Amino acid sequence: MKSQKPGLVRHVLRMSLMSCGLVAGLSMETSAWAETAGSAEPAQAASEAAPVPKPAPPPRYSMPWMLRPVAAANVVRADMVFAFSKARDTQPILFLGSFKVRPNLAVIARFGFIRNTPAGGESATAFVNPAVGALYALPLGKSFKASFFAGTTIPIGQGGGNEPNMARRGANLPSGIFGRASVDNALFQINYMTPIVGADIAYIGHDMTVQLEATVLELIRVRGEEVDKDAAKTNLVFGLHFGYFPIPQMSLSAELRYQYWASNPAFEAMNNPDIMDNWTLGFGPRAHIKLNEKMWLRPGVSLTLGLDLPTGFAGTGAEYKIVQVDVPFFF
Repeated sequence: MKSQKPGLVRHVLRMSLMSCGLVAGLSMETSAWAETAGSAEPAQAASEAAPVPKPAPPPRYSMPWMLRPVAAANVVRADMVFAFSKARDTQPILFLGSFKVRPNLAVIARFGFIRNTPAGGESATAFVNPAVGALYALPLGKSFKASFFAGTTIPIGQGGGNEPNMARRGANLPSGIFGRASVDNALFQINYMTPIVGADIAYIGHDMTVQLEATVLELIRVRGEEVDKDAAKTNLVFGLHFGYFPIPQMSLSAELRYQYWASNPAFEAMNNPDIMDNWTLGFGPRAHIKLNEKMWLRPGVSLTLGLDLPTGFAGTGAEYKIVQVDVPFFF
């Protein structure tokens, strides 16, 4: 019995040491697991709480006065002109609707009427030729955009045909043409259907817009051959728009326009090269009022003056000073 005690004691000590080691190992593993779990939970919470960055807002675009916008958009627009001269006062009032059918494609319709008050003649109000067309917008990187337009007028304006009401005809020709700075000739050529093609390119960035435009109008006579002798005429219109935002809610802009009759037999017969082309300059402020995330109101007022020759037949007293009130609503 005495010989068995030391062996028993050694066995008990060995089991005790093994138990202590197992407990210590379990304690270390438990501590490591707790530390890992504790560090993972805040990391996951931080990841879930990290804010998602918002996309950068699009650069501010200065909308032109009488040129076309470079983007396809949903817009309704009232565009009123008050043209004053010694010979007559003329007020073309035009309406436009633009509706996107694809992200970069919009269909467009324009219509309106004109009021003409000669100094010594009969006043008249007449409807102008409506126009329909489509605009395709093409982004060219971050700061450049281009657009292409194709359309036609519908020759149903008042004062047309072989026996026109001359007061209504006079409201459209030439009063409406010169009252709109010779930019919208096709709307007032009431005996002609006019296919129109054009293109624009614009730089938009740093609160600035620079836009170039070129348009070709081919006038084709469809009625009134006894009044308008030319079976066809070709008109070219070019424009340069520059706009700047001194503050986000307002832009200041100027617009240089040039129109040229590439073919106009009636004008060519007059042997007066000055009536074949016309330079005008328009300038003014425009407000940019955000109504909600999709709706904007962008009203503006501009003044247009003739440059090389006044906007009208020089020497007749019909040289216009043009005030444009433009109210587009984007949605």
